[in-house]
Amino acid sequence: MSSLDRLPPFATCGVGSLPFASARTAAHHAVRAYDVPFCPQLPRLDGDMIHEWLGDDPGRCGWSSDRDRQLPAAWDRFVHELTEDPPAHRLAKLQVTGPVTLAAALERSAGRPGHGATELAHEVAIWLGANVTGQIAGLNDIGLDVLLIVDEPGLAAAGVSDTRVWDPLRITTWGMHICGVVPWRLVQDLEPDLLSYDVVRYGVPREARELKACIAWGAIDPVQLTMATDLPPDRCLLTPTCGTGRLSVERELLVAATLADLGSSLRGDADLAGKLGRDDRSRTGRGAERVLRLPADR
Repeated sequence: MSSLDRLPPFATCGVGSLPFASARTAAHHAVRAYDVPFCPQLPRLDGDMIHEWLGDDPGRCGWSSDRDRQLPAAWDRFVHELTEDPPAHRLAKLQVTGPVTLAAALERSAGRPGHGATELAHEVAIWLGANVTGQIAGLNDIGLDVLLIVDEPGLAAAGVSDTRVWDPLRITTWGMHICGVVPWRLVQDLEPDLLSYDVVRYGVPREARELKACIAWGAIDPVQLTMATDLPPDRCLLTPTCGTGRLSVERELLVAATLADLGSSLRGDADLAGKLGRDDRSRTGRGAERVLRLPADR
């Protein structure tokens, strides 16, 4: 049984980044506003998805497989919040910037076009796997399983087709977030446990319906998401289309509340809970009623 099978139908989860300047507030929100808690990436503290992993100047600093990487700014608070209020399904999400995305950034910083980065991407994947292993172990120590999401926004244009690139990251239940065009053939060959993509821009093609992986539908528009309701609900999560780190705090609160309401609506009334035989808290996770209750130092 996959850890994803323990999630409620149409569970909600954030994609990665949040707009908060406080690690305490961000962790509180990420654990309590979504059904699947996630370690938040904070651009205001960590930098963007490239700088978070490679530093401010990857061209000058260089990179090697043994380069240390500090924990995310919100990590300690995230673990504290999960210890205080773990989800009933015992699953939390971590996210790493994908090896192809980081390899392309390194190639660009060196003045190369970024093509033929497969070998470098594989080395970066080994480094990423080594870094995130400690975080996975930390969550395992408090009784939680981990869903590891690999963020590869421009994968379709990267020219990488060797699925072995991502093998070092198959260390737990894992998935991919692709906010650009989805290279469906590559995704099918990769066989991730979960695929997260933008359903508003790219719809629900045949390839999405045939994919064996769980799908995280990226949208906050209920009209768009009604297209997915004919799929088995235990294969569906609801997320924003992308990270919300560049939005306002108020907008993120609205996104989380909208998704919580939508997930609850798609799950149906209490009679569905009875049929599923699941505790209501494990189904609706944290719920919209808790989304707006943030610490004062947001």
